[in-house]
Amino acid sequence: MILLLLSVALLGCQARWQPNHDATVESALRDLSSLLSRAEIEQFMGFAIPAEATNVHTQGEAALDTMVIARFDLPASALDAWLTTVPITEALQHTPDLFASLPAPYPEAKPWWQLDTLNLQPEQYRYGYQFINGKSYQILVVQLQPSDQLLTIYLQVFNT
Repeated sequence: MILLLLSVALLGCQARWQPNHDATVESALRDLSSLLSRAEIEQFMGFAIPAEATNVHTQGEAALDTMVIARFDLPASALDAWLTTVPITEALQHTPDLFASLPAPYPEAKPWWQLDTLNLQPEQYRYGYQFINGKSYQILVVQLQPSDQLLTIYLQVFNT
């Protein structure tokens, strides 16, 4: 009987402790990370989002590691000049890549980071990845139709 009562008491304590523990852990994780402004995102990336860009969205978070993402539209005529400001030195490729279908890495970015819903074909994008000075850079340039003069750029930069 005593063992039964102790078991019930321990289970009751565990049930009451778990939700508070989860909230404490979530709060601690939020306290360890901080959201980044667009200026901080550009500083972390080491280059600016071009002045010609429209429909600009950014999201970033710094904790033990830092990851930033951006999505914007850019006139096709401005792409080559902007790419000279980006650390990636390798040419963008039409090779299939998983990055072209990734869901939004942050819940807040889901409305504008729509790669997982576009069902892109390799001929509709050019992709580049390079690890430079401790950071991983991924760039995806989307051109749904060959005649499109407005491109959509997806970026992800992170360190580990």
